Amino acid sequence: MLVEVVSLWMFGLVCLLAAIMGESVEAGSLKLPALKKKEVRAAVAVVGVLALLLGMMAFLQGGEGSGDDAGPAGPGGPSTTLSSAPFTTPSTTPPSDEPTPPSPTGSTTQSAAPEPVSVGVRWHGTLTLDGENMQTGWALDAVPPSRALTGDIGLSCQLVCEADQIWGNALAGWSSASPPSREQCRDRLNTEVGTRQLEVEPGAMGCVGTADMRIAYFRMRTMRGSHMTLEVVVWDLPPE
Repeated sequence: MLVEVVSLWMFGLVCLLAAIMGESVEAGSLKLPALKKKEVRAAVAVVGVLALLLGMMAFLQGGEGSGDDAGPAGPGGPSTTLSSAPFTTPSTTPPSDEPTPPSPTGSTTQSAAPEPVSVGVRWHGTLTLDGENMQTGWALDAVPPSRALTGDIGLSCQLVCEADQIWGNALAGWSSASPPSREQCRDRLNTEVGTRQLEVEPGAMGCVGTADMRIAYFRMRTMRGSHMTLEVVVWDLPPE
């Protein structure tokens, strides 16, 4: 967590210095070229301020979660189970001296298994990620999804955005030929807890966990550098 916070602060400071000075700025592995256009400098300044705010929020959240009662955390944040199946407690019957009556020879009645809960689709559509136009992420809990700096699914960016990677709160790849169901995505996300970065290629599919504990599925439609289009399905929360 501390490494991520320091990286965000360093990135934000470099962006602000480059925007204010209009000259190239270099700090360790971070380097920005000279920014001559006012609109570019303004956009970089906004990115710098957002990076500093995100770093401060991450630092404060990390401090609040470090108490004695905090449970063990996996890499990339606390592991979260999206949903759990109900369990039943076996009944205990006191022993009896009476003989057990013979079981009937006719047809036996078996208890029916509970039917799976039907969860509807909340939103289905196409989203675009474009690093050159600062369209770097989407929050999937809104209808329709709203733009965000990182969001539930977005580009993996430092100084530049990666051409074959995406970033999110919780990600899991899906290698089968057919798209996953909500239950399959739930099981996959609960198995691969803590994955926040995923390598992708055209046609790749995967599952996403949102900030409000919803489950989503994506399929890469087109990829051109840091410009990507994705087909996305977001499911509703199951009834309580």
